[in-house]
Amino acid sequence: MGPLSIVYAIAAGIFGCASVMLFVVTALPTEIHDQVLVGVRASRRREALERSGVLRLVWPLVRVFSTYARLLPQSFMDNRRRTLIQAGEPAGFSAEEFTGFNLVCAIGAAILMALVANLMGIGNGLAVAGFAFGLFWPGFWLAQVAQERVRAINKGLPQALDLMVMAMAAGLDFVGSLNYVVGMWSDKKDPLYDELCRMLQELALGKTHAQALQGFAERAPTELVREFVANVIQSERRGTPLIEVLTIQAEVARVKRFQTAEKVANRAGVLLLLPIMFCMGATLIVMFGNLIVKGFRGQLL
Repeated sequence: MGPLSIVYAIAAGIFGCASVMLFVVTALPTEIHDQVLVGVRASRRREALERSGVLRLVWPLVRVFSTYARLLPQSFMDNRRRTLIQAGEPAGFSAEEFTGFNLVCAIGAAILMALVANLMGIGNGLAVAGFAFGLFWPGFWLAQVAQERVRAINKGLPQALDLMVMAMAAGLDFVGSLNYVVGMWSDKKDPLYDELCRMLQELALGKTHAQALQGFAERAPTELVREFVANVIQSERRGTPLIEVLTIQAEVARVKRFQTAEKVANRAGVLLLLPIMFCMGATLIVMFGNLIVKGFRGQLL
C-alpha cells in the first residue's frame, strides 16, 4: 500500500469524525441536564469513571447522545430500564445514558472499521458491520449480565436464608440477621451480597421493610425472591413470627435448589450423548478404518 492510500485513509477518518461532530453540534438540544445521582448509583458511577479512562474520555459524548433517547419508543426504554436494574445498574447508567453509550459505541466502531477498510483497500461493508456490531453488542452484553446476576442471586438465596434463620434463632431481629449474613458472606463481589447491603442501606435511610424488600424483588425478579419477599411482608402484616416463616422458606428453597441441580444433572447426560457418539465413531474409524479401506479395494484377503 502506497503513502497516498494511507493519506486518504487518515483523511477519511478525520472527515468521518468531523461529520459526526457537526451533526451532534447542529442537532444538539439547547440544554443538557445532568442527572443528580445519590446512593448506590452515585458510588457506581464514581467507581466506573475512576477505573476506566476510556469511559472518562467518551462520557461527554455519552451525555450528548443520551438526549436523543427521547426519540425511541417508550416501551423500548422501559424494557431497557428494567434490564439495567436487573443488571445492577452498571456504572450507574440510566436507560437514556446507556442508549447514548450504545450510539457512541456504534459510531466509534463504524469509524474504526472504515479506517481498517481503507487501509486494507476493501469496500465499506466493514464499516457497516462495525456500526451494526457497536449498535447491538452493548444490548446483548447488558442482557447477559442481567441474566447471570439474577441467576447468582437465586443460587445464593437458600444459603442466606439458612444463615438468617440461625441468627434469628439466636435472638436477632430481621435487620440484625441481615447484618449477620452480610458480615458472614465471604465473597464480597457476589450479587446477593451487593443486594443485601443495598437493602440495609435503604433501611438505614428510612425505608420500611416492605419498600426495601419490594425493591429487592424488582431488581431480582425470580420466583424464589418473590416468594421470600411476599412471605416476609405478609408475616409482618399478620403478626406471624418471622422465624417460622423463614424456616419454611429456607426448606422450600433448599428443595427447589436440589430439584434444579437434579434437572441440570439429568440434562447433562442427554447433552453428553452426542459428543460420546462422535468419539465412538472416531474410535471405530481409527480401529477399523484400515480394514474398511481394504474392503472397498478388495484387498482383505
